[in-house]
Amino acid sequence: MSRGRRRSPPSRMPKTKRSGLPARKAPRRRRRSAMFEILPLTPELLAELGDELGGCDFTDPSQIDFLAKATRCDVQAAPGNGKTTLLAAKLALLSRNWTTRRRGICVISHTNAARTEVEDLIARHPTAARLMAYPHFTGTVTAFINQYLALPYLRGLGWHVRQIDDDAFEAEALRRYPSFWALKKQAERASATVAKWVGKLTLDPAFDDVRQEPESLIVQRQKGQHSADTNCGKALAKLKASMVRSGLFRYADMTALAWRALRENAALAERLRDRFPLVILDEAQDTNGDQLRLLEHVFKQGGTAFQRLGDSNQTLYEDDGVAPAYWTPGPGCIPLDTSRRFGGEIAGFASRLTARQAQTIVGLGARPASRVMLLFDEATIGQVLGAFAEEARGLWGDDCGTRDVWAVASRHNLAGKKGAWQPKSLVDYHPAYRSEGGSRSKANLLCRQLQKAAVHHAAARPPAEVSEMLAVGMSGLARAHGWKAANDRPITAHNVWAALAHRDLALPRTIRRLLRDHVLAGAAVWEEAAWLAFMEPLLPLFSPAPQGSEGQIADFCSFVAEQKADLADPERRSTKQVQFDDLTLRLGSIHSVKGKSVDGILVVESEVWKGSSANEQCIDLTAVLPRAFGVTDETFTGVRLTAATNVFVGVTRPRELLGLALRKSEAMVLMGPATDQGWKLVDLVAQAAELKE
Repeated sequence: MSRGRRRSPPSRMPKTKRSGLPARKAPRRRRRSAMFEILPLTPELLAELGDELGGCDFTDPSQIDFLAKATRCDVQAAPGNGKTTLLAAKLALLSRNWTTRRRGICVISHTNAARTEVEDLIARHPTAARLMAYPHFTGTVTAFINQYLALPYLRGLGWHVRQIDDDAFEAEALRRYPSFWALKKQAERASATVAKWVGKLTLDPAFDDVRQEPESLIVQRQKGQHSADTNCGKALAKLKASMVRSGLFRYADMTALAWRALRENAALAERLRDRFPLVILDEAQDTNGDQLRLLEHVFKQGGTAFQRLGDSNQTLYEDDGVAPAYWTPGPGCIPLDTSRRFGGEIAGFASRLTARQAQTIVGLGARPASRVMLLFDEATIGQVLGAFAEEARGLWGDDCGTRDVWAVASRHNLAGKKGAWQPKSLVDYHPAYRSEGGSRSKANLLCRQLQKAAVHHAAARPPAEVSEMLAVGMSGLARAHGWKAANDRPITAHNVWAALAHRDLALPRTIRRLLRDHVLAGAAVWEEAAWLAFMEPLLPLFSPAPQGSEGQIADFCSFVAEQKADLADPERRSTKQVQFDDLTLRLGSIHSVKGKSVDGILVVESEVWKGSSANEQCIDLTAVLPRAFGVTDETFTGVRLTAATNVFVGVTRPRELLGLALRKSEAMVLMGPATDQGWKLVDLVAQAAELKE
């Protein structure tokens, strides 16, 4: 089958009504739903589809079952089974006889990366490429909810959107809340609790202030949060209203607005079902909580064929709600048990980690995998990445420079150093590493926003992503100076360059050059002196500041110190990789490699943290490897289930080389079974002791 790629931004799509389409089951007979049909799946047609998608084979009975489905279904897909290619094949099949221009196919994914993977496969197909345009929809669940429900309703209220971003919302809300005396007083007793309430302040769909400038908005009550009729509750409602008046929203606010729209207009759901007779939810395990409930509310009734594809064992995105909701394959789900990514060695190991949905994975990979366990202690943890690089070089020799090799961890941000030493994050193994997101604190300030853009640029992320981050920063600076867009509208990331050009045609070009020279190519966001040198030519372009706003602008433009790798050194331009001669070892979170196929991967032991109590945290490999190696038959729940899911995702990425790194003190019970199962042990602790002798 094929392997997927990953990339960037959301998608779009308009309105419409009914239509006809294709469907099927056994050869010679068409499979029909109420509103579309699928062509008969003859051997010739299956061969055609395979050729069109790069020489794939779609003759497995489970694959044929899905291709022929014209009704609701669930698909439980093992890693590396070619699910994305199979989905593209279904779209190619449907595109052959989809003639209506008023109804479309709706393909929803959780991430931009998953969306782009599908689009890349169908973009060059002679007929399937048209499914990327009206009346069809291919995009993220957030884009779908925003486009068809939340944003139209929000605009109907007369509200405007400046930014939809959880981190930016949290940072600004934390800055504002001390001006509400009840929250400030409560924070004197429980600052962390108030910070959590404020940072996750989400609209309740039942909010009752629908004015253009709301004064108080009902919010969803979090654990331990004071009720709405208390002084704290009233203050939170007023704080939320102030954020809405400023156009600042959380992603969850959009879902709440979508629910509100559906409840006020029951016909909306029927219109969406009428518009999309076939809805395919890709990577279904990643959509949860209110978003999943909303999609099911709209599409699990009526005549729509709601088809959900995913792997519940890769449920990395968790629902923190009071009543968590996750996708689980329903009765009669279609199993895709085979994997062409790896062979039987990794398949057998991974099958013991299918903790959410038991599945025996059949590895069909062409080459046997090399498996290595690296044992270390506090003194030798710094040698782990180098030792894995040696294993890669031993396996691939001079060819290792062309290989895609990773080291990943459950946790990849800086962690506290409380208690006895233990490896908590990827930073413990490579101190120069920094995630692209950086610190979430002060995300509302210009310097932090531009730091994020600089790190994304250094990591060679898509230019559109970097450009949007730069635009967010510049729109914030323009608003701080009291500037407006045409028709007195607020300046946002989407209209900032047009608004600047309206003032002076040369202004956008001048500002972009400053951003290029000082932020992307310079060190302005990392060194205070360089930041001041950047501010010197930038701020006069926006002057004069409105009277009384000088302090606010100074705060917004203040320098934010951030620990970093040496971005000024071209040899270490990226904070997300380390070079070992000709081998590039890429670094990231387990989330960052989800959906990828790589040549080799090292999963390093790190912390999974869900709370401050002992039963809300664990060290992932220590927690789950006893079951993976058959030492125990533990049933995982809570944080240990999260750890098992993370490790499962990590170990099912590689084609040829799988490494695990954990403390020797925690591996003693595993060494025997690992050796018996064909793993190579590299004892860095013993090697260090030998060198001392």
